[in-house]
Amino acid sequence: MTQIERRAKYRQEFLKLRTDPCLHSKESGYVFDEALQRWLSMKACQVEYFQATPRNAMKGALMIVLPMFVYGYILWKQRTNFLQDCRCGKIRYRDRMFKLC
Repeated sequence: MTQIERRAKYRQEFLKLRTDPCLHSKESGYVFDEALQRWLSMKACQVEYFQATPRNAMKGALMIVLPMFVYGYILWKQRTNFLQDCRCGKIRYRDRMFKLC
């Protein structure tokens, strides 16, 4: 057996052992990931340990309520400008239906 054949054989053996999911736990058949388990446990108990603070309330207001108000203001401003243009005669009657979209 040449050195190249031997290296190829050892490489195949190494890759087989490295990617074997049952190597770490022969009796159960899956790999136990500690980090994933900690994250899942944290997500399950998150509500019990959450404490409301003014900073959390401000984050909620900025991330949820503020975008709704900004979007509503943009829609309101666009609609009032359209209606003002209709009243002033800047938009012809037949073009009004397509201008609104």
